[in-house]
Amino acid sequence: MSTSSQHQNPAFSDGTPNTLAVLGFGKLASAIVRGCISTGFLKASDVVVWARSDARMAQAHALGLKLVDMKTCAHSGNALLLSIKPQFFSELAPQLSVPANTNVISVMAGWTSEQIATRLNVTHVIRAMPNVAAEVQAAVTALSIPKECAAPAREFAQKLFSSVGRVELLHESHLNAATAISSSGIAYLCLFIEALERAALQLGLPNDVAKNLSIDVLQGVAKSASTVAFDAATLRASVTSPNGTTAAALAVLNAGEFSQLITRAAQAAKDRAAELGQANQ
Repeated sequence: MSTSSQHQNPAFSDGTPNTLAVLGFGKLASAIVRGCISTGFLKASDVVVWARSDARMAQAHALGLKLVDMKTCAHSGNALLLSIKPQFFSELAPQLSVPANTNVISVMAGWTSEQIATRLNVTHVIRAMPNVAAEVQAAVTALSIPKECAAPAREFAQKLFSSVGRVELLHESHLNAATAISSSGIAYLCLFIEALERAALQLGLPNDVAKNLSIDVLQGVAKSASTVAFDAATLRASVTSPNGTTAAALAVLNAGEFSQLITRAAQAAKDRAAELGQANQ
């Protein structure tokens, strides 16, 4: 869909103008806003921003966004994106006067929709957990929308995050697990790339070659994964000849319980997300 066609079709099917207030303007919120503007879902003039940091406010100003104080921002849009660092929310929430019918959308980890709705005294809260790939509009966002949420608010949230990648609708009870895979999973893959690069260096490859090969192999798999016919187990088997080099390498990984380590790591991430939520009771 072209930018012009998106402007001709309002995000709210009832014709309500789109306005987005953004509390907190770190890398994630910045990526989301930039994605919305680049796809034509929102115009810069549709967005108001408050951030704790002067540098972040300067970045928002450079994008042509409206800059306001925190309290004004809280009631300046028909949608409010909460992108405050989770540890600051308890301190800031009592200072916010958010209209009860505001479409509140949170990307804060550790705060449930019920906890946020209670602190802000609003009717509903949509939770979203995008990953860092939002910066290149290749994110996958786990999105939880309460059943009582009205259709226009649902539509807005889905279009908001579709501007930076793909959206996966989930019940809130699955968000911690999704975060452990799609958000934290980026760190797991980066750790693997780092390990592969170190291995390449120890095998005697030059620095630039070690780095390029480690990244290129991941990009190749990612490109294969984008096809409908992709199956990880099938691709792995196809490059693993009996008694060959890959089989020798996989034997070492399996002996070290590589797969079990990944499962345990993801479980630890999920458990930590649950602990953060319990701490906010």
